[in-house]
This record gives sequence, C-alpha cells and structure tokens, in this order.
Amino acid sequence: MARELGLDRRTVSKYARARTWQEVTRRPPRKPSTLDPYLDYLQQRWDEGQHSAKILHEELQNKGYLGHYQRVKMAVAPLRRGLPLDEPRERPPSPRNRPLDHHPP
Repeated sequence: MARELGLDRRTVSKYARARTWQEVTRRPPRKPSTLDPYLDYLQQRWDEGQHSAKILHEELQNKGYLGHYQRVKMAVAPLRRGLPLDEPRERPPSPRNRPLDHHPP
C-alpha cells in the first residue's frame, strides 16, 4: 500500500493506527498567551458589536493588557469567520497531490 501511495511505510502505518485525523496532525496544542485572561472580555465585546481590533486593543490596554495589537487582531480573526475565539484552527491533513491510480513503472 505504501508503494502504491508513494509514501513511506511508517507514514502509512501511522495513519492506519490513528483513530482520528487529529492524532496525526503536526500542529502542537495552543500555547498559553498573555491574552488568555482577556478572552472572555473580548468575546463579550464582540457579542456587543465591537468588531474593531484596534478599539478592542485600546480597551484591553486600559484593563492592563501589555501585549501587542497584532495579537488581538489575530485573536479576533476566527470570530470574523464565525469560529470560536480561543480554539486553534484545525485542518484535516491534506492529501498528496499525486493521483492514487498512478502506478510507477
């Protein structure tokens, strides 16, 4: 099977043993952030209609947040796509760009 897929046999074995695709993704768990204590506030303000990352950053600074604007902007990005605020975006592993019916000579 590994030869037919053009993958190493250990890779095929790893995927075959996995119960879910999350077990074989390379993305590590999300690390704690200095923004974590403010996530509930960000969600509350978003729900109230404040969707400007710049204004949200200013409000957080007034509450003691010392982090950068870019971190706030990245934190609210999933909300703009209708995703949860504090969950990392997960994607299933992408298939190889090689057709499965291709047989090497």
